[in-house]
Amino acid sequence: MSNLQFLKAHVNDTLSGSPFAPNQEKKVLPACKTPNQEDEDEVEMTEAEKMEEVLSDPKFGMFSLWTYHMVHGHRNEALKRKNAVYCSHIFSSMFALPVLVFVTQWMMYIAVVSNQIRTYDSGICPHEAHPEETIMMIAVSIFYFVKSFFMYDSIVDRTRRKKMMPSSSYIVMMDTFQEFGFNLTVYLTNLWVIFAEKDFLNMFFNTLAMEFLMEMDNEFERIYFSYLPGVAADIYDTMFVSYRESKIMVQQRRQSSFMFRCCRRVTWCPFKLLSVLFLILPFVCFVFIFYGAVCK
Repeated sequence: MSNLQFLKAHVNDTLSGSPFAPNQEKKVLPACKTPNQEDEDEVEMTEAEKMEEVLSDPKFGMFSLWTYHMVHGHRNEALKRKNAVYCSHIFSSMFALPVLVFVTQWMMYIAVVSNQIRTYDSGICPHEAHPEETIMMIAVSIFYFVKSFFMYDSIVDRTRRKKMMPSSSYIVMMDTFQEFGFNLTVYLTNLWVIFAEKDFLNMFFNTLAMEFLMEMDNEFERIYFSYLPGVAADIYDTMFVSYRESKIMVQQRRQSSFMFRCCRRVTWCPFKLLSVLFLILPFVCFVFIFYGAVCK
C-alpha cells in the first residue's frame, strides 16, 4: 500500500506540475521530510565536484555549452590559467563543435531509422526468427525493462540538485528536450530495430551502437571537461543558480516577454508527453518481451 501511495503521488505531481523542473518545496506524501530550501553556508566545492554537478544537470547540454563559448569561452581564460592549448576548446568556439555533435546524433539516428523503413518488409508479426534470435530479442527487452526504472530514477535525481541551470532561456528548453526526448526516442526505436533485424550479430551490435549514439553528447562533455575542469567550475559558478532563484528568473521572464510565455505554452504539451512516456516506458519494454517472443 505504501508503494502504491508513493507511485500515485508521484504520478499526480508529474501530470500536474511544471514539465521543466519538479517542485522541490513540496512533500511527496505528508509523512515525508519537509524539504529544506533555506540558504545555507556551502562547503567549498572542488573543481571535480562542480564538474560532476554540471555533467549531471539535464538542462545543460550542447547548446548551453556552445552558448558559454560564445559568451565567455572565446576569451580563452581557461587556457591562460592552465598555460596550455587544447584544440577542443579553441575549435568549440570557432566551429561550434557542441552543435556539430547534436547534428551528428540526429543524422545518425535518421539514417538508422530510414534504413529500417527502406529494408523492412516482413509485416507486424512475421514469426520468422530462429530460436537464438528470439532469445536475444527477449533478453534485450528484459534488459531494457530493468534499465528503464534506473533511467527514470536518473532523471528524477538529476533534476533535484541544489543548483541548476535556470529554466529561463530558450537554449535551456532545447537542451532539456534533447536530453529527455532523444534518449527516450532511442530506447523505443532500438526495441523495434532489434525486432526488425534478421542477423543475430547485428541485433547484438545494434544494441551497443544505439547506446553509444544516446551517450554521444554526454561523452563529449565529459571528455572536454576532463581536460579543462576549470571551465566546468566557471560554468557552475556563473551560470548555475538555486531552485528558488530559477523560479524567480522564470517568473520575471514570463512577465517581461510575450514570446517566452508563448514558448512555454507551446512546449508544455511536448514536455508533459515526455514525462508520461517515461512513466510508461517499463510497460512498453514489458510488452516487447512477449511480443518479441511470439512475433520475432
